[in-house]
Amino acid sequence: MSNSIKQRKVILDLAVSLDGFIEGPNGEIDWCIMDNDMGFLDFLHSIDTILYGRKSYDQWGQYIPNTEISDTEAELWKSVHSHDIYSIGTN
Repeated sequence: MSNSIKQRKVILDLAVSLDGFIEGPNGEIDWCIMDNDMGFLDFLHSIDTILYGRKSYDQWGQYIPNTEISDTEAELWKSVHSHDIYSIGTN
C-alpha cells in the first residue's frame, strides 16, 4: 500500500481587533481595512479553499460587489470566488 496522500497546510487568516473581537458590539466591521501593502491578494493566490463561519459566509461567501469598485478590489473578489468556499457553521 502506498502512502501517497499529499498533506496540505491549514493557514488561519483572521481579522481580529487587539481586544480579541472580530466585530463591534453592533456587528460592524468598519475597523477592518484592506490595504494594498497587506499582500492579501498574494495570500489569496497561495491558497485553494476558504472556510467561513456561518455568519461570515452569509455576508461574504456569496458577496458580489457592485460595478463601481477599483480594479484591485475587483481582482480580489474574483480571486476569492475562484476558490472552493465552505461554511463551517450551523444554522
